[in-house]
Amino acid sequence: MLSLVSILLLLVYGPGARWFVAADRVLYDQIASSIDNAPLANGVIISIDPNKVASDELPAVYGSLIQALNSQQVERIVIPHPPALEPGAELPGWAATLSSGAPVFVPRGHPLDRVATWSGFLKLQPDSDGILRRSSLWQFESGVMFPSLALAIALQNPRFASDADAPIPGADAAVYLSSYAELPRLSWHQVLDAEFPPAYLAGRTVFLDAEPPLVAAAATLPSGQYVTRSEVTAALLAGIEQDQAITAPIWIVALQWLAPVLLAAGAVLLLPGRSRRDVLVLATAVILALVFVEVLLLAVGRVRLDLGRPAFIFASAAILCWWFAASGKKAAVHAFKRGMDFLAAGRLEPAFAEFRRCEPTESLASVMYKLSLAFEEQAKPERAEAVIQWMKRTQNPKREKKFSLSDSNGGVPHRLGRYVIEKRIGRGAMGAVYLARDPRINRPVALKVIPIEKEFEDEELEEARLRFFREAESAGRLTHPNIITVYDAGEDKHLAYIAMEYLPGLQLTHFTDPKKLLAPKKALELCAR
Repeated sequence: MLSLVSILLLLVYGPGARWFVAADRVLYDQIASSIDNAPLANGVIISIDPNKVASDELPAVYGSLIQALNSQQVERIVIPHPPALEPGAELPGWAATLSSGAPVFVPRGHPLDRVATWSGFLKLQPDSDGILRRSSLWQFESGVMFPSLALAIALQNPRFASDADAPIPGADAAVYLSSYAELPRLSWHQVLDAEFPPAYLAGRTVFLDAEPPLVAAAATLPSGQYVTRSEVTAALLAGIEQDQAITAPIWIVALQWLAPVLLAAGAVLLLPGRSRRDVLVLATAVILALVFVEVLLLAVGRVRLDLGRPAFIFASAAILCWWFAASGKKAAVHAFKRGMDFLAAGRLEPAFAEFRRCEPTESLASVMYKLSLAFEEQAKPERAEAVIQWMKRTQNPKREKKFSLSDSNGGVPHRLGRYVIEKRIGRGAMGAVYLARDPRINRPVALKVIPIEKEFEDEELEEARLRFFREAESAGRLTHPNIITVYDAGEDKHLAYIAMEYLPGLQLTHFTDPKKLLAPKKALELCAR
């Protein structure tokens, strides 16, 4: 297990990192797409259809719109994708108005950057699968840090700048996109129409967009929405100003590196040695907990924490433990069967080796007891002792009781064979059953005793003795949880005895009283067993 998780850790941070990054992205997309985002407060997009305006006329349309918006007292004007201008060409005449009136924000590096009120970089860098998930808030250039376009707009907002709970993001800060809450769109014809109500745009953030929605999309969000530059900027600005941006603080980054190691250590400590059911339940609970934590952090804390790697490591370790639990159980079953075959064939050493591979159970203890007797019959007391010592190490000590010799045994000897009799627990027409103890392994047994020489005449004695031991031999071959196990049989002091498994409990005759009858269902269950 330790080797497996070590290999997995090297894999998820080594050559297989790109696969796990892709898995993290899929999980993030599924969760982030379900998060509701509020649209930018008082935001509106004014669309210019480039198919209906000649390219040489497009700058003039921008100029007319900016003049109209200034007269309508908009709060700020954002031009994420200004009209293209030839390098070195003179700026249009309306460019001089950008430094007066409502603040105008343009991308850094555009010719209008020289005369606009503010600027910021706007780089759309999708991931390898073409989805735009991350946007940096700062860019280092020529020894100077420049803000992104969305951050530059937010920093010039007096309400945002004066908010003590809205700290300036650090140089390595980034926001993660999820979905775009649509803003209302107006046609540039509507805004320039003389009948357009000027109060409608007063105090609003206006985006000038010459990219038709969907047709001229610049990026695809995790939600699957196709968005233009104006829509991306609006989504980022709404996240920053309205405190709904998804971020990854430094402690989250550290936790993402630490989580796989912690889950790997947990898998090594918790999973080995458990049953298949326990492994399945534990793995399901841990993976669901990881998904729940990721969803909770995204939905409530707006924090992105990728838990795909630790979930993969724990799931892989669980699968391995689940498989080993099944193969180990099958191996134990096969070992028990092979051991029984060896024992039946008189090959005691191979039988002992196979039995030691099995899980210690009461049935195995009974078989090992027979194995010790077989070793004694072959005059190998040291091997019989080795079997008994193994039984003592594997037996549950809670099931053993201290030896105590009863003073009165009703005329029965204190010992039959090697068994020490403690008390009588039952009586039949021909004999009785006693609670005895095998002193070699301090184990209680039920000793069925028949005074065989008193019950049968000389001419019938040999046949009765043969039938008695044949019964013991036949019963001793049976191994089943619901059948009493026969350990041994013998004859001592003119008494024949069979040593059997002792099971304390009520006799069935207790329930023959009409007032204590068993329920029919219970009686049928006992018969079936």
